[in-house]
Amino acid sequence: MSQHTSHLGTKPIMGLFFGMAAPIAVGMMVNGLYNVVDAIFVTRAIGVNAMGGISIVFPIQMFIFALATLVGSGMASIVARQLGAKQVTEANTTIDIAFRLALTMALVITLATYWNIDSLLTFLGVSEALWPYAYGYLVPLVLLSFPIVFMSSIPSDLLRAEGKAMLMMASMVSSALLNIVLDAVFIFVLDMGVEGVAYATILSQIFAAALMLYFILGGKTHLKLRPFAYQMNWGILKGVTLLGIPILISHAGVSVFIALTNYTVTQFTEVDSDLYVSSYGLIGRLMIFFILPAIAMTISFQTIAGYNYGAKNYDRVLSTIKVGVTASLCYGLGVSGLMLLVPNQIIGIFTQDQALLTTTAGIAFWSFLLFPLSNAHSVISSLFQALGKARQAIFLSSLRIYLILIPALLILPKIYGINGIWYSFPIADVIAFAVVIYFALRERGNLKRLILTSKTTELT
Repeated sequence: MSQHTSHLGTKPIMGLFFGMAAPIAVGMMVNGLYNVVDAIFVTRAIGVNAMGGISIVFPIQMFIFALATLVGSGMASIVARQLGAKQVTEANTTIDIAFRLALTMALVITLATYWNIDSLLTFLGVSEALWPYAYGYLVPLVLLSFPIVFMSSIPSDLLRAEGKAMLMMASMVSSALLNIVLDAVFIFVLDMGVEGVAYATILSQIFAAALMLYFILGGKTHLKLRPFAYQMNWGILKGVTLLGIPILISHAGVSVFIALTNYTVTQFTEVDSDLYVSSYGLIGRLMIFFILPAIAMTISFQTIAGYNYGAKNYDRVLSTIKVGVTASLCYGLGVSGLMLLVPNQIIGIFTQDQALLTTTAGIAFWSFLLFPLSNAHSVISSLFQALGKARQAIFLSSLRIYLILIPALLILPKIYGINGIWYSFPIADVIAFAVVIYFALRERGNLKRLILTSKTTELT
């Protein structure tokens, strides 16, 4: 096995896990910081309506990102196991098939979205005041950004499958910093408005994709990107799609849940629902920021577990589970401690309005109370995607939002009023964690049996 990937099967799991998760987390946190700076630029230089116009089309961007992640994540799951099994040609074939899927989806979805932009904006409820900003921002993204998002998922997840965390971080950080600089130039110097924000995003995405291709074509990776070089394999295409569905379900679920929560809040006429919507919006921003390191842990966990499962190093898969669960719980405890002990200081970064501070702190208590459990649920759920077990992965990724949170949102507010919305968060965290731990313990038993079988075979 090449030196590019063999470390995944030889280095100590603890060092390997954090060595891969840390740079990815840094890259993601810089990207998260860019979103905050971007919001400040737009709100102060173009206006509140401009920020509203950009924010209201976010579900469309989120959905495109989810579809692209379906391709890249499904591919990475298969490739990591193929590398572990030393099947390099098969891994390159999988990358080629995933590339074709990404290209097809990019063409179909770009054209379909462009032809239906007016209908989509109407469906999202874009007001007359926000329409010019939403339209001006979305059109360049649909025509240029959406295809790039799909196509760059292949080199990005190729680096991930090989465990090239530093190269992933380099592309993410440099792209985010370029985006901030271009935002400033297009908004403040060239006065391009929301179109400038869109073009800054597009150019930084092109730069990131070019940098990743430079790493791959320059021989920094063992795997290659050779479009249309291999014979079509429908089995691989099905595998990529099935293993990518859990990620799609998860990302789409977040959008659905946020929309449903906001809708439920507006049904309570006896309270200032606008205040609660604003408060929940702040919680959402904080939650997304705190989840980024957890996503980095999930990527690291999945890559190491998948590689070693493919290499039949089942004892290392067990060690990866232990490290992943412990790390996710400890990180979650840190976040919970911060948000439960000093919520006003954290929320105060966004606002000094006393009513908003008090309401947001109240929601933060319930949202972050059992954050360690929801964090561990996300990491453990990804184990089944890493091992190629699509059915379990789809069920566990659907569980928390679709099977627990959404039904709780429909029932609890009728019993407990507006507080019923917030009670649903810790209830969902406990139930989802209990279920995923049951699946993990069962899988641990399977892995132990595989270890015994392989040892018996060696002795024989």
